[in-house]
Amino acid sequence: MTEEVRTAKIRFELPNPGHQLKLGQYVNVELVVEVAANALSVPSSAVIDTGTRQVVFVDKGDGRFEPREVKAGGQADGYYQIISGVEEGENVVISANFLMDSESSFRAALQGMKGH
Repeated sequence: MTEEVRTAKIRFELPNPGHQLKLGQYVNVELVVEVAANALSVPSSAVIDTGTRQVVFVDKGDGRFEPREVKAGGQADGYYQIISGVEEGENVVISANFLMDSESSFRAALQGMKGH
């Protein structure tokens, strides 16, 4: 999932003792929002975003890994909330995913060539 940036004009009414804020001045505002408590999450590095879908690799044991499409929710503090696709307790690959993705694509291409 790529981070998207949007710009919007918002009007705030703030107390301004000492007149530190000036008319037309730009300020940085940080809005604190409540996130889902006890949500299933994975490190951001575990999610491969292809642009059309999001995939993680689940460790199936004995050196086997399964690519799994997931639906990711919000992202905060280096983690994605996982809405569906992975169950609690399953282990996911959190680094070198690009190697896993390349290997998976390579194997799929070889499978496709077997009939030719």
